[in-house]
Amino acid sequence: MQVHVTSDAFDKRRFRNAVLVDVFRSSSTIITALTNGATAVIPFTNIRKAISAYNASKQKAVLAGERDGITPSEFHYNISPSDMTQDNISGKTILYSSTNLTRILGKLRRTSVLVIGGIINAESAANYLRNLDRDTAIVACGTREGPTIEDIAGGGAIASYMKDVDFSDEALAAVGLYKSTGWQGLVKRGRIARRLANLGFEQDMEFCLSPNLSSVVPGLIGNRIVTLNGPD
Repeated sequence: MQVHVTSDAFDKRRFRNAVLVDVFRSSSTIITALTNGATAVIPFTNIRKAISAYNASKQKAVLAGERDGITPSEFHYNISPSDMTQDNISGKTILYSSTNLTRILGKLRRTSVLVIGGIINAESAANYLRNLDRDTAIVACGTREGPTIEDIAGGGAIASYMKDVDFSDEALAAVGLYKSTGWQGLVKRGRIARRLANLGFEQDMEFCLSPNLSSVVPGLIGNRIVTLNGPD
């Protein structure tokens, strides 16, 4: 079993399994939503289509999203883990649109198994993938401007729990970053962390960088992100 960490396109013929990592903050928010009782998360690249789906749901869903960190008009929540409380989302379907994750997700839909991973579920995501025993690409989402340090660290967090596998050089580098002393401080110096701090989301950052808060492993089934395993 080979594990590769990439911030670019990968060979889908070679990697039938993919883990999409968007630490700040989509992965962490989706994991938290399903942990706290959301029935599913439906991703939308287009904000207007998400709003149309909400109107058709007769208010049985909620809208969560952002564009460049800002909550879109008519949306109930930003993509903040702190908004994904049981009171807010338990039993609800979340109609979800973000700047980066939903964009990358569209490119990976034909992957056989598509998992959402992050630092907060790193060990459980690794265990799930190891049980599948197939070559896996951990896709560090990044942004249109290029790779981001937090997503590479997130890929390294997941890979660090995968034993007796063949790591690519990129995976080894990501694991090295995650296991380095002061890795969280390095991540907080990154451009996305600085942007979130300017927007007042420091609390979200601390949460997103906390390892193994959840055992839930989300994955894409059809057009819905649902829990693939379940809490312990």
